[in-house]
Amino acid sequence: MEVNISAFIATALFILIPTASLLILYVRTAGQSN
Repeated sequence: MEVNISAFIATALFILIPTASLLILYVRTAGQSN
Protein backbone atom coordinates (compact mmCIF):
# COMPACT_ATOMS: atom_id res chain seq x y z
CA MET A 1 0.00 0.00 0.00
CA GLU A 2 1.61 3.20 -1.21
CA VAL A 3 1.19 6.27 0.99
CA ASN A 4 0.62 9.58 -0.76
CA ILE A 5 2.70 12.17 1.10
CA SER A 6 0.56 15.09 -0.07
CA ALA A 7 -2.64 13.39 1.06
CA PHE A 8 -1.04 12.49 4.40
CA ILE A 9 0.09 16.09 5.00
CA ALA A 10 -3.31 17.47 3.98
CA THR A 11 -5.07 15.06 6.34
CA ALA A 12 -2.68 15.85 9.19
CA LEU A 13 -3.21 19.61 8.74
CA PHE A 14 -6.98 19.12 8.43
CA ILE A 15 -6.96 17.37 11.82
CA LEU A 16 -4.28 19.42 13.61
CA ILE A 17 -5.46 22.94 12.76
CA PRO A 18 -9.01 22.66 14.24
CA THR A 19 -7.62 20.75 17.23
CA ALA A 20 -5.03 23.44 17.90
CA SER A 21 -7.66 26.18 17.52
CA LEU A 22 -10.00 24.48 19.99
CA LEU A 23 -7.14 23.91 22.42
CA ILE A 24 -6.09 27.58 22.27
CA LEU A 25 -9.68 28.76 22.77
CA TYR A 26 -10.08 26.37 25.72
CA VAL A 27 -6.87 27.58 27.37
CA ARG A 28 -7.86 31.23 26.88
CA THR A 29 -11.35 30.75 28.34
CA ALA A 30 -10.01 28.66 31.23
CA GLY A 31 -7.43 31.35 31.99
CA GLN A 32 -10.01 34.13 31.92
CA SER A 33 -12.46 32.32 34.22
CA ASN A 34 -9.89 31.97 37.00
